[in-house]
Amino acid sequence: MISSDLEKRVIGFIKEEELVELAVQMGNIYSPAGDEKKMGDFVFDWLKSNRFEAFKQEVVKDRYNVVSLTKGSNSNSASLLFNSHMDSDVGCPGDEWAIAEPELIYYKKAWVEKDRIFGKSVLNDRGPMAAFMIAAKAIKDSGIILKGDLFLTMVVGEIGMAPIDEFQGTQYLGKGLGSRHLVDHGIVADHVLVAETTNFGITWAEAGAVYLKITLKGEAVYTPRSYRPDKIEDHPNAIVKMSKLIQALEEWATKYEKENVYKFDGGEIIPKVAIGAIRGGVPYKPFRTSGVCSIYVDVRIPPGKDALSIKNQLRQLIKSLNMEADIQIYLYRPGYEGKNVSKIVKSAEEAYLKIFGQKPKKVSTPVTSMWRDINVFNERGIPAITFGPTRYSIKELQKNKGNFLLKQDLVNIAKIYALLALDICKYEKYENVKDTNS
Repeated sequence: MISSDLEKRVIGFIKEEELVELAVQMGNIYSPAGDEKKMGDFVFDWLKSNRFEAFKQEVVKDRYNVVSLTKGSNSNSASLLFNSHMDSDVGCPGDEWAIAEPELIYYKKAWVEKDRIFGKSVLNDRGPMAAFMIAAKAIKDSGIILKGDLFLTMVVGEIGMAPIDEFQGTQYLGKGLGSRHLVDHGIVADHVLVAETTNFGITWAEAGAVYLKITLKGEAVYTPRSYRPDKIEDHPNAIVKMSKLIQALEEWATKYEKENVYKFDGGEIIPKVAIGAIRGGVPYKPFRTSGVCSIYVDVRIPPGKDALSIKNQLRQLIKSLNMEADIQIYLYRPGYEGKNVSKIVKSAEEAYLKIFGQKPKKVSTPVTSMWRDINVFNERGIPAITFGPTRYSIKELQKNKGNFLLKQDLVNIAKIYALLALDICKYEKYENVKDTNS
């Protein structure tokens, strides 16, 4: 399907062994959200050793993006920016309270078994990152010069953290932190591809997110003096009282998801709701009931919906239960549907067609219904999509191993990224360049 000799030349420089080795090597770097320094150092050194111009861009203290720019030969040609995040969503302090099976080696390391690549950090997001790094290297090694600029950006703070309570400081900043810093400081292009796993579907729309802390108050009552009233909302124990709100919130969430489906040409967004944490009482002093209990809620929102509308709905819900509560919004990131994306979408579809011989399937709703950094770019009017390989999930789960990517999928997406860069940026061949791809 690849008709251009120059395209074939570039594809020939993408080697499975090199790509898989890079993905696994990066997957074994400890780089949880808030502590991306080791990953940033590795990526920077890799770029420099492979003859890329690169620099570190400090976002907040000890957290910096890594940026590479390959300048094009024609300032009138379109530019392209690849983007992936260096932080991982596991390995943060307190994860033992969030992960039911923290002993899974899937969370701690990356490795290869036959045609499969395992490791949580490879899936999110070192594998797709490795794919565009190797794609860009293949273009450089092939002796082809791009007419448009090509950016490689590896960012901090994509994982959805937010400071709350005693968890304060810049290490808790996330949900687009690094990518927003890119845009705010002029690292922009005509088109953006955020490389993440999408099961080879293409999307230019993503949900936003609202984090809310909901606090109920009760009384600190000594166990021998405790009592149980007829109505839970009158219970002195704020934890027990919270059980009624949790049940009502779950019922509200079911209705909310159905009423807020967002349809666009590429698919649809189904915004979900989850109670991510609960706090109440003092573990080493259970002899008195909890006077305070808080839940921490993640409400995903479709494009066009705002945080205050969510807060107002929850106020009404609590009022209907004859309860009083304090509601605090502690993170708000709107969702967006990208505009003027037809060029990069078409380019991605055509590149996929050249590799697979058919057009990609529509993107699945779990992919569109999460936050990804395309929202940062689409918010500023920069056409952005997210597109990447398949993440094989629970149906293929193996004990103590977890989910995986296929080697061939990673190779194929690297080829697609290379072809897409050639199409967006356009290209020409250097004169008298020795062909080292033999």
